[in-house]
Amino acid sequence: MSNKELNRSIINPAQIKLILSTYRDAVYTELFTDPQREPNFDYLPKTLIFALNEAHATNIVQIAKKVFGRTDDRFVQKITYSAGDSNELIRQFRNDKDFRIAVTCTLVATGTDVKPLEVVMFMRDVESLPLYIQMKGRGVRTIGDEQLRNVTPNAFSKDCFYLVDAVGVTEHEQSIPATHSRQRRLYREGYS
Repeated sequence: MSNKELNRSIINPAQIKLILSTYRDAVYTELFTDPQREPNFDYLPKTLIFALNEAHATNIVQIAKKVFGRTDDRFVQKITYSAGDSNELIRQFRNDKDFRIAVTCTLVATGTDVKPLEVVMFMRDVESLPLYIQMKGRGVRTIGDEQLRNVTPNAFSKDCFYLVDAVGVTEHEQSIPATHSRQRRLYREGYS
């Protein structure tokens, strides 16, 4: 199956539901199995989902609400350019106990520090190696145990994060975009 076919299949609501249901069923049985961590979905490990586009992000939010049995608008939210004050939404995702799943396209892909993030999920392909590294890097931030428990009360400490690859991002090589010709020339001449 090609990357484009994979992207199309993840847009399918039945596939989104299957991925999210599988995640829900595995999160405390296969991923976070530490006996010190009570399996409590009110404090699902902070999860960041990368969507293909705005419409895809909206569908993921709606389906996640159903999969996790949520009727409120706090548990899962979009952080996209059209979702309102993105800086405030990022702050809330970083600090609020009730906001457990953030769905974004690329807004939170680079330069955003959400230390309590414990799961990064790809529901879209990424062909650029620098972007993939930045997106994956959202999960590597460290956080003190007490700080983590302030937003995820059932956690003990963050000693790892999980990357959930629903589209095969990790199974193919990403490309490195060509730099501007001036930058290449300066590099060849030894100026950078």
